[in-house]
Amino acid sequence: MHKWRAGFINELWLLLYRKKMVAFFAFSVILPILLAVSLHALQPILGLVAVSQSFPIQMLSIYTVVWIPLFILTMTADLFPSEVATRTLKLAFLRPNTRFQVFCAKVAALAVGIGALLVLLGVVTLICNVFAGTALSFAEGMGVFKAYVAAFVAMVALSAVFVFVSQFFKSASGFMVSAIVLYVALKISPFLLSAMSTFSPTSYTDWHMLWISHTVALSKLWSTSLYLLSSCVLFFTLGYYIFDRKEV
Repeated sequence: MHKWRAGFINELWLLLYRKKMVAFFAFSVILPILLAVSLHALQPILGLVAVSQSFPIQMLSIYTVVWIPLFILTMTADLFPSEVATRTLKLAFLRPNTRFQVFCAKVAALAVGIGALLVLLGVVTLICNVFAGTALSFAEGMGVFKAYVAAFVAMVALSAVFVFVSQFFKSASGFMVSAIVLYVALKISPFLLSAMSTFSPTSYTDWHMLWISHTVALSKLWSTSLYLLSSCVLFFTLGYYIFDRKEV
């Protein structure tokens, strides 16, 4: 456990030292503030509601469709194909770590990055609500918290898919292009094949909306929760299987 913890902390520091990571976190803080200020400025002109109580959920829906998946692809490219291409992955194997520990440390660091983005977004949007005079009640705050936790589970499931896909690439740029095309194709596929809306993890980027809806049956929430958790386990296992056997 101590060896894994050391590797995990090392992966976190490597992520923090990347300029891409800093840029993602900075943009995640700035964008909600800019949108809140813009909506407030346009309210007298267009009669728009400046920042409503649903602002944290609205921003979350934008982030889980575009911004966080892009973060997942970028960080996954750096954690796996990029290290294979630059041959720095071999350095991790020089330490007294097993491949399983190295793989788990990288996946856990990616999950922490996703969680940190969601925490930043949630805190900033709630602050925007306070300054706009539309602070949330306790019940509304709990609904937002529940939505963000659900979004974290969905994004981790999505990251497991692309960690698996990344094992087939030895180039970060090749993975990024292929992953973006794959993500767009999977997002479009439910319109062409209805079954994909149930069996594709990319169809659950707005899964948090089910958790704040009062009309969704508990059985549906339970079944989709099991599907996402099983997707995490399946793609994590497949990803590790390939990672354990690849030449670096």
